[in-house]
Amino acid sequence: MNFYNVDTVNIPFDKKWKNIAISVSGGADSALLAYLICSFIGDHTTIYIINHVRMWKTRPWQQYDADRVIQWLTIKFPNIRFQRHTNFIAPDLEWGNKGRILTDEYGKEVSGDNIQQRAYAEFICHHHNIDAYYNAVTRNPKNVEFKGLSPRDVDLTEDNKHLVLMKHMDCWAVHPFRFTEKSWVIKQYRDMDLTDLFEITRSCEGEFADIDYKSYTPGQYVPLCKECFWCKERQWAIDVQV
Repeated sequence: MNFYNVDTVNIPFDKKWKNIAISVSGGADSALLAYLICSFIGDHTTIYIINHVRMWKTRPWQQYDADRVIQWLTIKFPNIRFQRHTNFIAPDLEWGNKGRILTDEYGKEVSGDNIQQRAYAEFICHHHNIDAYYNAVTRNPKNVEFKGLSPRDVDLTEDNKHLVLMKHMDCWAVHPFRFTEKSWVIKQYRDMDLTDLFEITRSCEGEFADIDYKSYTPGQYVPLCKECFWCKERQWAIDVQV
């Protein structure tokens, strides 16, 4: 297995892999990781893009945020075979609505959407003989007033380095940004001149009383709430790079 060093972050990748899965949400982190993986691979590799429809009643635009990123990738890399797999998550099971109300088959206390996302990725990886599955989860910023999800407050140690690369159900599970803050992600967009890709990504998880599944039209402008953790993290990462 090779490790591609991208500005101090090592991204595991093997040229022998022919089937790769990547979770793409429409956010900046997953869009960058998808771009990097597409840059590494050869013409004979198939990328299976895993996307989740979430909060469809209150944030219907999120589905189309992912559409824009995926379309950008297919145009940028015309020689790569892409297969998209979309999973639907019931809003009633989301972390924000219910919290950690379940225990998964591995004994972890999780929310319903955690289970659905992980189980769907396992399903796709098993049925399509996936060699490696990539997820772009990042570390929370340190020493900031706004707080993210507590499981992301973790630094690299000898005991947890397996979180970057582990074998799971005969497939490699790869989280190359696991101990990397979003400021690094934003820096790569700047250094690689990927402004056009960055500008079509969206991080905001805010909701708006006058925009929902009944009134939203695909492609219409949706403002940023500027109050959720994801908005604050993105702005913090941009400010750090100024």
